[in-house]
Amino acid sequence: MDEKFDRYVLSSDSSAFVGRVYDLSIVGMHFETYEEASKYPDAKYALDVNERTTLLVGRVESLNHVGDLLWPEQPLTPSLLPVSAHEYCNLIQDVFLMRIISVLDCCSILLATVLELNLHPKHARLDKIRKLSPGNPCVAALEDIWHQQEDLRAERNTRIHWGEEREFTDDDLTFKMAALWSHRGSALSGQDRHGREIDVERYLQAAIRKLRLDFIENSTALIAALEDFYRPLKIEFEARFKAMCGEESSFMRKVRLSD
Repeated sequence: MDEKFDRYVLSSDSSAFVGRVYDLSIVGMHFETYEEASKYPDAKYALDVNERTTLLVGRVESLNHVGDLLWPEQPLTPSLLPVSAHEYCNLIQDVFLMRIISVLDCCSILLATVLELNLHPKHARLDKIRKLSPGNPCVAALEDIWHQQEDLRAERNTRIHWGEEREFTDDDLTFKMAALWSHRGSALSGQDRHGREIDVERYLQAAIRKLRLDFIENSTALIAALEDFYRPLKIEFEARFKAMCGEESSFMRKVRLSD
């Protein structure tokens, strides 16, 4: 089996919902300020949803920065790292967990905006949205993302809140110590607990292979879940936006009447 794992690049702007919202954002060009646009319910709605969609897309695609660390242009070697090889792996995992978990929060805030729940971002949680919109198919799709990320949230909590860190290799204590000594210019010699010669380069490559595999598996699953989330979200958005465009105070009605 090929253990190099070709790089996976995330994209979240290819769905029909994202494209539709981006297209409608052109309405903002008709106004000097957001306050002016807010006078028209349809214009305000389109711009509000666009803002939250853009933030979600940006957060998803920011995971590619983690990919940059896992698949750099130059081969990864301990001597080229600004920190020890073990610390480098920990930093990668910290960034990955925080950003991929926050995708759910971004989805929740976007959904609350589409559903016009008038919730402050810090209150736009799944349980609150579920209570305010029972039976909505968008909520069910959001719940799927929540369940998909249960293990990731558990690891995030143990790392960030409890200080417990995962093991990257089958002898992580030796990897951690050897990497730290090597970074400080005093390489360890001898054997690890499996009787192998201590080799920081070998440990690093094993750790990176594991991180790459986790990155690919979780990223591909996230993109698939997002597509399932965007489909009902587009239906919900279109219905609400169309109704707003028919109101006498709508910007779209004003444009049609002036043509």
